[in-house]
Amino acid sequence: MPIATRTIQNTIDFCKRLSFNRNPVIGNSMEPAMTAAAMVMQTILSPPFTWWWNKEELQFTCNPTANSATASNSVSTGGTLTVTATNTFAVGNQLTPAGYLAALASFNGQIFEVATASSSQFTITLPPGAATGTDTSAAVWTNVTTQDYTIPVPNFSHIEHASILDLSGATAPFTQVKWYELEVKNELALESSTNRPAFISPHVEDGNGNMTFRVSSSPDKPYPVSLHVQLAAPSLGNGVNSLWAPIPDFMQYIYDWGFLALMWQFADDPRWAYASQQFKAGLLGRAEGLTEEQRNIFLNNWDALTGEQTMKKQQGIAARGQ
Repeated sequence: MPIATRTIQNTIDFCKRLSFNRNPVIGNSMEPAMTAAAMVMQTILSPPFTWWWNKEELQFTCNPTANSATASNSVSTGGTLTVTATNTFAVGNQLTPAGYLAALASFNGQIFEVATASSSQFTITLPPGAATGTDTSAAVWTNVTTQDYTIPVPNFSHIEHASILDLSGATAPFTQVKWYELEVKNELALESSTNRPAFISPHVEDGNGNMTFRVSSSPDKPYPVSLHVQLAAPSLGNGVNSLWAPIPDFMQYIYDWGFLALMWQFADDPRWAYASQQFKAGLLGRAEGLTEEQRNIFLNNWDALTGEQTMKKQQGIAARGQ
C-alpha cells in the first residue's frame, strides 16, 4: 500500500491561499469543505476507475455440505427468536429448523433469515403471529443453501473479477487442476442443481463489514474461490483531520485540483472551470485501461455534478446567436 499521509486540512490550507484566504470550514458542520472532500474522494474511488492500491484479494472455499447447528435453548418473544447454539451462520443466511417438540413446534420446516449472529447465538426476526415461548428441544437448524459465503470486507464496493479452482486432478502431476473465471452478476437466485459454480454475486452485508457472496450453481465439490474486489471510499470520521487515504500522496495534484474546483465554484469564482479541467485531465491521465465509453461516463458525471454541462450548453447557445 503506497503512503497516504496528507489530511483534508492540508488541502484546505493550500486552497485558502489561492482563494483570498476564504475559509471553507464554516461552523461545527465543517461545510462545505467536508462534503467537497467526500465528493472528490468518492469520484476518484468509484467506477469506472480501478486502482491497484485500492483493491483486496479475498478467498473462501465452497462447502458442498450445508452448515447446521443444534440448539440448546430457543426463546421467542416480542417478534424475535433467540437461539443459543454453537454455529457458523452469518447475517442474511436462510435457515430451516427441525426437531422442535414443545412451544416452537410450528417453526419446523419453515424458512427464516438470520438477523444477527455470533459464534454462540443467532436471532431471527419473526413474522406477525409467530408462536412465542421457550423451547429447550435440541432442534437442528440447517442452512437451506450451500451457495452463500461470508467474509469480512469493510468498505466493499464491487467485485472486479473472480476465479474458481477445480481440483478434480489434484494428484501428481496435477494436470487437471484448472482455474475458471466466475461471471459476476448483480444478484443470484437459490438453485437446487449442483455443479461447479459459474456465477458469483454480492448477496448481503450485515452492517458490520461482513459481506456474503452467493455462487451458482450450488457447489458439488469444495472449490476454492478467489475474489479481486475494489474498495469503496471510507467515511471521513475525523473531520478535517481525516487522511485522504487510501488515495496516495502521489495523487495530491489530482484531488487538490478537484477540491479547489468545488471551493471556487462555491464562492462563484470563475477560475473553478480551469481547476475542474485540471482535475479531469490529471485523473484521466493517471487512470489506466479505461475504454472511451468509461472515460465519457466519468466526464459526463463530473460535468453534471459541477454544472459544467449547463455552462457549455449556454456558451454554445450564445456562440450560435452571434
